[in-house]
Amino acid sequence: GSGPPLLLQCAVPSSPAMRLAPGFVTDSCGSDAFSVRFSPDGAFLAASGAQGRVSIFNVSTGQEAYRLNIDEAEKHPVKQLCWRPEREDATLRTRGVLAGASTDGKVRQWHVTSRRLLQTFGDPQDTGQLFCLDYAPDGRRLATAGLTGELFVFDEETKALTSRLKGGDSLTTAGHCSRVMALRFLQVLGNSDLIVSGGWDNTVQFWDVRAGSAVRAIFGPHICGDALDITADGKVLLTGSWREEEQLELWDFGSGKRLETLPWRSPGSLQEPACSLYCARFSRDASSSLIVAGGSLPNAGKGEAKVFAREAEGAPPKQAGGVVASSGPHCAGSLLSFTCLSADVSPGDGSRVAFGGSDGRIRMMCLESSAAGGPEERASVPIQPETGNKGYPVGA
Repeated sequence: GSGPPLLLQCAVPSSPAMRLAPGFVTDSCGSDAFSVRFSPDGAFLAASGAQGRVSIFNVSTGQEAYRLNIDEAEKHPVKQLCWRPEREDATLRTRGVLAGASTDGKVRQWHVTSRRLLQTFGDPQDTGQLFCLDYAPDGRRLATAGLTGELFVFDEETKALTSRLKGGDSLTTAGHCSRVMALRFLQVLGNSDLIVSGGWDNTVQFWDVRAGSAVRAIFGPHICGDALDITADGKVLLTGSWREEEQLELWDFGSGKRLETLPWRSPGSLQEPACSLYCARFSRDASSSLIVAGGSLPNAGKGEAKVFAREAEGAPPKQAGGVVASSGPHCAGSLLSFTCLSADVSPGDGSRVAFGGSDGRIRMMCLESSAAGGPEERASVPIQPETGNKGYPVGA
């Protein structure tokens, strides 16, 4: 159905290298779009929400191409999605596999193009409610966590529970003492034993599957959604906190020391309300050159999302969205007037960014050179949702 226009706030003149441009806005996939994930080839965008529905959108057209999880008798919120990593020599039959973590304590795995539910696994008596999941870089393991504060690691081939991670090393950390809202495998091939997780207890825990427990921790980040990520080289950790200051932080993965706090507001705009973050994620290029994040404002139903460009340490400027980013982190644009619950960047050149809102709509944006249309002033551009998932053509 139609809804109020969404506001895109363009990049400020001081950061002219790239800007956000309107793509399309979908119909609601049910209240609260908890998770959005681009497929490994970037052709599809998966979205899940509070009503248990999983929608797969064609990135080029904005239309819903497939709908999953429609045969379940009881619909439980699907809190997070993750595509299974694909080898270059993978057959069509083994491509396009999507997993989802649900609040009924189960993981469901679908083959998207055939709409088949392949497997349901996890024992709710052990797992409780599940809020997050991630695949190891080689795709042979899947980890999930949620209400209990424990991590559950499953074998991808057999779906057997192979590790149950809980507690700490009794020296530096005691593990989690509350719900886990985000987790990530270290995405470095050849190492599928290291996992990080964060949640309500104001800690980020570092787990070693071989030890069966957390081995160290960072104290401070208050993570309330999909707001934890690691750079492609495994050196930098990103956290997004649901609080009004020091929300977006970068940490050294090896030492756990904080490297930088990225200001959400530019200087001179401190009078604007603070944004508490539900999501934060790196782009998937080799230098992890973009950060996408979003959340809510103090006023009910209000929030925003932003895209930041960053530089890898010691690296020359990298291309993202077909544009060479300028030095230093800067905001490429902000999307206003919605509570942002989830975000992702397309693989490859990172030319598309997707945001999921509390209204169940998915907003697809394009990253392009701001030189294409001349320097942009700070302005709000309305994007009117369409009906029938027609959306807007990307780049319109």
